[in-house]
Amino acid sequence: MDALLRVPREAMPAVVFLRSEVPAEHPSAAILGQERLGAGVAVAGDRILTAHYLVMGAREVEVTGFDGRPRTVRRTVVDHTTGLALVTLEGPELRAVRIEETEPRPGLPIFLLTCTRDGERKATTGHVSVVGPFEAFWEYMLDRAIMTTAINPGLAGAPLFDLEGRLLGLVSLGLAAVGRYSLAIPVGLYLARRAEMEAEAGPRSGRAWVGFFPQAYDGGVIVTGVVEGAPADRAGITRGDLVLSLDGVTVSSLRELYTALWGHAPGETISLQVLRDSAIRVVEVTAGDRDDFYK
Repeated sequence: MDALLRVPREAMPAVVFLRSEVPAEHPSAAILGQERLGAGVAVAGDRILTAHYLVMGAREVEVTGFDGRPRTVRRTVVDHTTGLALVTLEGPELRAVRIEETEPRPGLPIFLLTCTRDGERKATTGHVSVVGPFEAFWEYMLDRAIMTTAINPGLAGAPLFDLEGRLLGLVSLGLAAVGRYSLAIPVGLYLARRAEMEAEAGPRSGRAWVGFFPQAYDGGVIVTGVVEGAPADRAGITRGDLVLSLDGVTVSSLRELYTALWGHAPGETISLQVLRDSAIRVVEVTAGDRDDFYK
């Protein structure tokens, strides 16, 4: 019972509100919009961790602390591999959360803390329901995503804590599955990439990227859209294409597709066999670099 009071009291000062403004011409604006609102959590006195899509391509980022005082953003680093972003601040230091690489397990009680645009802080409790694989349609995959029974009462980027007040991860998505209401990126991914995210050059994925939106469909993978100007668009991949194989390797799920795709590097040629209008076609795609495309 003590944890119900102690954890929010200790962790709330580390939770911040975040607003970003993205130019209309940025490739992400068409899907994610130009104004993005979210939360973040201080992992050091001058650094916050948040979901990467909240600040991707941002021309302006505003961060407001628990004390209501805005902080000046000095640097924003986006990591497409983890789906996280690290924002470096100037101004009064924030109270950082406890970070220890722990292994969450199903059944573990958790706190989800977040905030709203008007500065209101919100909290909810629940349990870890699943720790396991997760694949998303934007060429993104996690091996050990944290799914919880807690419904996020606020914004993306909300931190997830255990009963000891240790940061477990950051909420990236709301899910529409019973008992799996929110999905969090495990903090262990940040710890593994922290040196690269703090380095001057920033993190690089080194993975091939084609810029399409594949979805699992009836034991296969179907393209539901492409990013304008991305390699898939330039190569002629279209919505409705059913992906059969990549470089001769049959793919029947997003995990199989991404595993095969990420065996390549940017600049390499990838051969996609697709079914379109009842005919099998082979489309050659020159893989791009997502870090450069969305910079």
